Amino acid sequence: MVSRRTLLKGGVLMVAMGMEFQNKLASAAEKGKTTGLQVPYSAGRALPTIDMPDNACDCHHHIYDPVTYPYVPEDVRNQPPATVDAYQLLQQKLGLKRNVIIQPSAYGLDNRCTLAALQKMGSNARAVVVVDAKVTDAELDAMHKLGVRGIRFNISTGGTDDRDVILRLSQRVHQLGWHVQFWMSANDAVKMEALLLQMPSQIVFDHRGHLPQPEGANHPAFKVICNLIDKGRAWVKLSGLYIDTKVAAPTYADTVEVGRALVRHAPERMVWGTDWPHPSVFSERKPWPDDAQMLNLLAEQAPDDAVRQRILVTNPATLYGFGNTQ
Repeated sequence: MVSRRTLLKGGVLMVAMGMEFQNKLASAAEKGKTTGLQVPYSAGRALPTIDMPDNACDCHHHIYDPVTYPYVPEDVRNQPPATVDAYQLLQQKLGLKRNVIIQPSAYGLDNRCTLAALQKMGSNARAVVVVDAKVTDAELDAMHKLGVRGIRFNISTGGTDDRDVILRLSQRVHQLGWHVQFWMSANDAVKMEALLLQMPSQIVFDHRGHLPQPEGANHPAFKVICNLIDKGRAWVKLSGLYIDTKVAAPTYADTVEVGRALVRHAPERMVWGTDWPHPSVFSERKPWPDDAQMLNLLAEQAPDDAVRQRILVTNPATLYGFGNTQ
């Protein structure tokens, strides 16, 4: 059992860390650049080389604050703190203005950390939460007013795959204009195709739909995803290039090729995200990825400037309702 003294020490440490991050942000703002800043959980100090449009959005990142909001007992990753202050360093470094906070599996159904971060980050932030069938309409309405725009099923980490529950929740959140996001394997997407076609809400696939290598776009799930896109039902996140790759950094050539194939099929249904603070990398005890370099690789997946503008700005504004907080 964690003692009160230990918790107090942890709280003091987190406050000190937060002050340090804020001081770094202020210093960087005075200099008008972030060159030289080391962002937590991100390798390298170089800035991205691609031009970033105004209102560019990171559509997939997480916030962790285990001192204030303890992880659920079932959590086995024990992800280190990754706070709003730390994330804002990454935003400034990459030239991002908007962001979407995704409820991580460490918190299960406890959305307090995600919602607190959402409130702190204001009108340029949105969130995707995790709920079950017990969530009330009043709770959904309250979260909508804060800026929540979707729910997530973390099937890959043991979240429910009950088809009746998924369908009922899809029907409920559809009334709010929300989408349903899936963290699941490509094989699960194939198995669930009939259900996905029945869902009234929009569907969002994490991390290129987790198309495995070496199959990539030849995996049957690619056709499932593209069929849903063609019916106007689905979106895909071009996030976490290190996920499912067998080539790895710095090129991530295999997952970049999957992203390229998806962009060729439907650029109007693609969004991009960092997956910061890269929880799967931490779990596997691998070196931190270079977020600036992964952002640069978006230019290989979408070489056209107008297409990147759509992926970084226009599509997120449509999917998450930026500019509309009601």
